Amino acid sequence: MTASGSTYPDPFGPRRRQLVDFKGLTGRPETLTPASVADDDPDARTGAVLQMMERWDVININVGGTNTLRFNAERIVPREPSEEDEAYKRRIFHSVLPPYVQRLAAQATGTILRRGVHLEGGDEDYWRKWSEDVTGDGTPLNEFCRKTLVDALLYGHSSVIVDFDAGEQLTTLAEETALGRKPYLTSINAQQIRGWRTVGNRNQAPLTAVRYHEVVSIPEGQFGEELVEQICQLTPIGYQRWRKQSPRAQQNAGWEMVEEGTHTAGEMPFVTVYSNRLGTLYSKPPLEEVAHLSVAYAQRFTDYMNCLHVGSMPMLTLKGFDPDIGQDNLGLSVNKAILLPPDGSAEIVSPPSDSYQEQLRCLTTLEEQISALGISALAKQNITNSAAESKRLDRIDSDSIMAIISQDLERAVGDILRIAGKYVGKEPPKVTIPHDFENRLLDGNQITAMLQLQMQNQISQSTLLRILKEGEVIPPYVDVDEEVLRTKDQMDQDLENQLREAEALQEIEQEQAQRNEGGVESGEAAKGAATGSNTLPTPLRPGKHAD
Repeated sequence: MTASGSTYPDPFGPRRRQLVDFKGLTGRPETLTPASVADDDPDARTGAVLQMMERWDVININVGGTNTLRFNAERIVPREPSEEDEAYKRRIFHSVLPPYVQRLAAQATGTILRRGVHLEGGDEDYWRKWSEDVTGDGTPLNEFCRKTLVDALLYGHSSVIVDFDAGEQLTTLAEETALGRKPYLTSINAQQIRGWRTVGNRNQAPLTAVRYHEVVSIPEGQFGEELVEQICQLTPIGYQRWRKQSPRAQQNAGWEMVEEGTHTAGEMPFVTVYSNRLGTLYSKPPLEEVAHLSVAYAQRFTDYMNCLHVGSMPMLTLKGFDPDIGQDNLGLSVNKAILLPPDGSAEIVSPPSDSYQEQLRCLTTLEEQISALGISALAKQNITNSAAESKRLDRIDSDSIMAIISQDLERAVGDILRIAGKYVGKEPPKVTIPHDFENRLLDGNQITAMLQLQMQNQISQSTLLRILKEGEVIPPYVDVDEEVLRTKDQMDQDLENQLREAEALQEIEQEQAQRNEGGVESGEAAKGAATGSNTLPTPLRPGKHAD
């Protein structure tokens, strides 16, 4: 068996690269070309992109999962010194990478978008129908926002292009509406972006140009296809598109501009959602440290599984045993015995159980650290009455992070709808994302206190219902405004019924009084009797026959 030396990577690995602006956008491509050495290559990456790529590496490992871990095993799970190839392959065969990072990003996204994106105002009918399909393939707005936010949480930011199908040149908006043309959204992952320009070349300024990479499929023949790389550049007034020449047609093919034109957005139709912004299109993945812990967990788990596989098999050790005079084939079973000389002995060697417990304790510690650092750790908080107060402070930091991300997503969706409204001449709606993560479940004491405030006219009925709805006492499908109207209508109906009953009672009393105006008309007194009812005397009513 061949053996290799240690392959632990150099801790001083990635070199710093300097950001240098690019000039023209033509030329021939090079693999991972920095813009500092190829300023005429549309696929060249700027220094800011190269710096972010170093942080994206550990995120890509986690997103790729177990297959990526095994494929890049020499770099992620390095060999031990003088470890044989077969032993190393066996160790990697048992390696797995749990999806902690993806799960945390998905849970955080689900918490932020638990109640969806609310659109109010504008042309409500148009935007309600548009939000049912924002990409042209049936993806609703809430699902598109969920995917965009997951990418932003993983890589630090994610972008969206607000596009409009040019089609044939039409003269009126009615013609466009008749054809069903509408704006659509395209996701641009942070790793697709190659470079950008900003106003005044400042790091916190609006964009004036952005380049991104994409791969398109071009049909060939009846069943074939060709995958072609292309670079697109957007500006506030137009766009340009370069396509990589096919190697079939030309050896060492370069980039060729295939299309350019203008758009009617009136601004850069490029919107970015940030989860940890450092500058324009420059960010840091908020789950980077969690990703490193996840990789460390995979490394320790690989060693643990290898120890269980190798160490759980006991090894028989014979002392004073001469194989020349003993059995040719040794085996252990209930029907076999080993003959040893008088001074010989045999024992089974196995590692102490404490070593397994220590490795297991290390894995448990890493799990706790991953849970504590994860953005969605608040989803696991126990908010029962006994633990609510003790957990409240633990959630403050997580809630503030979630609030910042939620506000930025709300801002981005508003920008998207504003640009889309320019394309079709529609007034954009107001976008709100409920901060559901800031709410707390109401307990019985809080509900009673709210009811008392409403009964004392300290809060309105509408406010009470909204508090109960946000506290998940009332189901989310209940419309507060409709309930207030229904209650008001019912109160008006009850008041009207009471008035009718009062009027009817008053009429009866008036009729009775009119009948009593002429004297006694009923009873023994009406017949001329000398005695009436046996009314008992009282201080206020002495009685009929009292002295």
